[in-house]
Amino acid sequence: MSLHSSYPFLIRAYNRFFSNTTIDAQKLILAAQKSVGLTDFGASDYQDRLQKLCHAINTEAQLHPFGAFANKERLKGVLKNRLRAIQLFKEQPEILDTQLNPPIIIAGLQRTGTTFLQRLLAADSDNRALLSWEALNPIPLKGKNEEKKRIQQALTSQKALHYMSPIFFSIHPVEFDSPEEEILLNDMTLLSAIPEATLNVPSFSQWVAHQDHGIAYDWMIKMLKVLEWQKAPKTWILKTPQHLEYMDVVAKKFPNAVIIHTHRHPKECIPSFCSMVYHSRKIFSKAVDPIAVAQHWVSKNIGMLKHTMAIRKKHPNLKIIDLYYADLINNPIACIQTIYQQIGRPWNDRIKAELQKAMLRNKKNKYGKHQYKMADFGLTHHSIEQDFSFYLNAHPQLITN
Repeated sequence: MSLHSSYPFLIRAYNRFFSNTTIDAQKLILAAQKSVGLTDFGASDYQDRLQKLCHAINTEAQLHPFGAFANKERLKGVLKNRLRAIQLFKEQPEILDTQLNPPIIIAGLQRTGTTFLQRLLAADSDNRALLSWEALNPIPLKGKNEEKKRIQQALTSQKALHYMSPIFFSIHPVEFDSPEEEILLNDMTLLSAIPEATLNVPSFSQWVAHQDHGIAYDWMIKMLKVLEWQKAPKTWILKTPQHLEYMDVVAKKFPNAVIIHTHRHPKECIPSFCSMVYHSRKIFSKAVDPIAVAQHWVSKNIGMLKHTMAIRKKHPNLKIIDLYYADLINNPIACIQTIYQQIGRPWNDRIKAELQKAMLRNKKNKYGKHQYKMADFGLTHHSIEQDFSFYLNAHPQLITN
């Protein structure tokens, strides 16, 4: 897979005829408020967070004109969701009185089988995952057929992403009606890893890392309650690698959750994820440095793993199940059955049949094979094994001859 793929015609044309690459936070705020007819973002420092993000984008991300336009639209969507959510809580405060059942939380480095595992577990009709269309618009719209409108918006977004970067779908398929990461809910606080995964914004990423992420998780829980208010509650299947970075917050906010920590040799998942970030950022900027991408995310992933390992040591009673990628891929149904046995969940033919259907829907390489070269990111087997030796020593099962 080439790092030098060309942009589709419409993006090339937009970049040719437009030149503005600046994102004005105040204009975004006014546009979102005017669009939904609301003004309250529910946090006194919320607009300051947006200002910090826009400043980092304008000074560091090197967006092309279409990249700036696309990020303006994304951020307006985030702001509008936030405004509508705050208004909903004012109108229906009882929503927040809901008590969520303890979820199953999938936490593992990127490209360790987390998406496949989430889609398998979500196939059990006793479970529920956040669907992509719900993640994009978790708050009901006004008027009739509002759910169909939200679904249509997500389908349009899926088609747009596929047009902008068909390569991206071979790396991480984004389907409007499939499970998605709840980090999209956290993003409404402007305290998530989404900006640094899609843009080069190191100053903002560093600032976010030092904030109180209890704020983001409290908001995520509120959004899950909103979704349960719309549909009957089941066991949530949550998933995002960012949980590793804030495992202390996860343990505090979900004390009774079952956490599945997925593992794969870093030499297999780190270069793959660097390729994913590179192609994600390439949608919005021509100036993406693959070496810088790798340096940032190798360092970040080391920190994420060390943090989770420290929290696990500090809290030995956390309900954490280790799951190895090779086992999951070689015998998915047996892995799920073992997990159910460990957590005391019933197992029957109905569940097995639902999982088998999910395996057919989520075949590997459904959108083509993800190809990349480790050397493009300045990585070698030796450098990765050296950087992640602390992790490999803790999980010798990952070491192969």
